[in-house]
Amino acid sequence: MHNQPTADLNRAMWHPDESPPLPNPIQLHPLDQEILELTHDLPHLPLLVNPKVLAELREKSPFVHTIETSGRFPPDAAERSDARKVAAALPDPEDRQDMSYRGYLLKPRIDSYVRAREIYAEVDGGFTGKFSSRLQQCRKFAWFVQSSVTHKLRVMSSRCKLRWCPICRDVSRMIVTKSVDEWLRIQKYPKMITLTLCHSDDPLQLQINRIYLAFQKLRKRAYFQNLISGGVWFFQLKFNHDTAQWHPHIHCLVAGKYLPHGALKTLWHKITGDSYVVDIRPVKDLEGCSNEVARYATSPADITAVDLERAIEIYYATKHRRICGSWGSARTITLKPTRLEDTGEWTKVADFFFINVKKDYDPSVLHFWKCFKQGRPYDGPQLQRLTEVYREELAVYDSTNVEVLTIQQFDHMVRKGRDANWKDFYAPLDQTDTRDAQAIARRDRPDGNSATTK
Repeated sequence: MHNQPTADLNRAMWHPDESPPLPNPIQLHPLDQEILELTHDLPHLPLLVNPKVLAELREKSPFVHTIETSGRFPPDAAERSDARKVAAALPDPEDRQDMSYRGYLLKPRIDSYVRAREIYAEVDGGFTGKFSSRLQQCRKFAWFVQSSVTHKLRVMSSRCKLRWCPICRDVSRMIVTKSVDEWLRIQKYPKMITLTLCHSDDPLQLQINRIYLAFQKLRKRAYFQNLISGGVWFFQLKFNHDTAQWHPHIHCLVAGKYLPHGALKTLWHKITGDSYVVDIRPVKDLEGCSNEVARYATSPADITAVDLERAIEIYYATKHRRICGSWGSARTITLKPTRLEDTGEWTKVADFFFINVKKDYDPSVLHFWKCFKQGRPYDGPQLQRLTEVYREELAVYDSTNVEVLTIQQFDHMVRKGRDANWKDFYAPLDQTDTRDAQAIARRDRPDGNSATTK
């Protein structure tokens, strides 16, 4: 763990017979604090922490917050409509990040996320640098969208696109798995080839350069080209803890004619000069093979299986380097997420945080959640007021008069609003709400006349 005591060690130790020291003598490391906020738990908290403080840290926050303490809306929120009051009763997303889409995705991936945070903190020189900030913002903004065609639900969210982000990694893995599986199914005799290098004490960067160059030469050999019409390749890296050596290798899914193992072994040895360990076998389980190679395509190494120093070495050795690719008849395969064309089919219907919080005690929201999880069409009512769903976008638009914003611009403006406790951020919307309320009041008067102020 990353905790460092901020007081003398003797003062930090707590004995059952003594009154516990207040305040808590342990200052949480920023990364540990983030884990606590994302998962609402910190199982590896040091024993130096006062057990009572530990219990308070792990105690769940109440769902209902007062308008004054939530900090999500301006002080005049009490004068808004009933729908607005219901939204204000929700906890602040900043206080309950474990209920956000980001927290929902990171809970089962927290170890990989912690290691990624450590790597990018080292690269940035701190936990608040460029890459660290991008990683922290990944999936922070998330909404449910519904198809006007199938009425099914999905989640739309912001993403950081960083290679070692565990969320972006797994999303890319699903895309690659689908693409590779579709390509494999139209091939007559697909094969899996594995190419390796002899174990060496050379620097990792040098070994990667060498295997990439050898692979390029292999694909240019006439014998190989005549038998293999195309394929998809993936780079993978492992570390042997017994010998303290790196083991880089390349996996290929190929299509074409019969390629003898002995001929491939001889050709690879001629190219590398010392390496002859290769493998070639037919692909029988198409789906399982697609899942396996997708794991290589989106994450060339398991950064949690090595210490931080070697994880950082992996980062720099693979920086700005392709870890997968295709050639020949497989060039049509999509190996990375692409922006979906805006056809107007998908419409935002609810904020993820709103649904995740209310599903535990609202049956209609629970039905919405089950439709999403089970992939069934949702035909129920609108659960959240649309001015709440689009609230931040409307405020950004009213303050800038810009219809199209990049996610970076939107993220910057929303964070600026949160830092200022939303002061004047919602002013244009509040004025609109006031005008709407006055119009409704005039319409509902028995005599049909407008009320006058004295």
